[in-house]
Formats: sequence, C-alpha cells, structure tokens
Amino acid sequence: MVLINNKWYVAPIQLNGSFLLPIILIFFLIPIIKQIRAKKIKWKKDIIYGLFLIYIWILLSITLFPIPLFGSGTKVYTLGFGKQLFINTKISILSSHMPIQLIGNILLLAPLSFFAAVFSSRFAKLRSNFLLVFCSSLTIESLQLILSFFYLGNRTFDVNDLILNSLGTLVGWAFFKFLNIFFNQEITVIRQ
Repeated sequence: MVLINNKWYVAPIQLNGSFLLPIILIFFLIPIIKQIRAKKIKWKKDIIYGLFLIYIWILLSITLFPIPLFGSGTKVYTLGFGKQLFINTKISILSSHMPIQLIGNILLLAPLSFFAAVFSSRFAKLRSNFLLVFCSSLTIESLQLILSFFYLGNRTFDVNDLILNSLGTLVGWAFFKFLNIFFNQEITVIRQ
C-alpha cells in the first residue's frame, strides 16, 4: 500500500523478503561447494557465515520489504512520482519513539557491527566499525526514501533511525570485545 494525496492505493502484487532467499542460498552454497572440492570444510566458519547471511536476509526483509508492484497502467503512475515522501529531519529521539522502537533501532545494526569485527580486523577498531554501520544505516534510509519516491514502499527517511542505528555499533562492537575477553583470545573464526 502507498499513500498519495491522503488516499491509499493497494498494489496487486507485493514482493516480500522471501524473494531474497534463493540469492542468500546461492551466497551460502558457493563457498561450501568450493570447500568440498578442496576437501577443506571449515564448519565454524560456515556456521558464522550462515548466521551472517540469515541476519542480512532479516535486515533487508525488515527495512526494505514489502515492495508493492503496480501494473503499468495503474492510476498510481498517472499521478507522477514523488508525491509520497516521508522525511523526518527533526532530532527527537526520546519524545517520538516508543521504548520498543528505541531498542529495536539500536539493535537493528548491532549484529552488523559484530559480524564486521569478526570478519575483518579492520572493523575490530571502533572508528572503522562505527563508520561502516553509519554508512549502512544511511544507505538503508536513503533506499527507503528512493523506494517511497517511486511508490515501491511507504517507508520514512528518519534521522532518528540513523542516529539510533549508529548507536547499535557500540552494542555489537562491545559484544565482540566481550567475547574476546571471555575466550581470552582474538576471535578469528572467519579471518584467515
């Protein structure tokens, strides 16, 4: 559904996150097939990589889907693009969000922060990790705006989400550091 000039339009077809499952599966199977051919299967690495891909699928399903698809002759397209833009640039984190929204937005990209630190020593540094999560959040918010512009969703570009998602860096990075202390070594499951 999209909202244009205070009127809702329902698309006959909606893509949901399951659309991405074959792509995710291919990304998971290619490295495993290479390992089987080389006769060097790394189960820990595969499990972590699989969890990362599941997280990416969930993240995209939550932030970009469903995507409504209207037919070419649909009235929506005769109205012109850009009449449905939801942009919030007011920083009002605590007053406009319910506690579940605050926690959800903080935790949304925390796993990305954690997995990035596990995959690369570069992202084990807080500054690089923060920059990655901030840019990822900005990309998601921008895609939501672009999709809304073309009536492929009804999401909002919200600066508060950008701030809260970026704060999630601290949660993911702290969890990575905690595991390093707990296991008394640098986590190198994925790194070569």
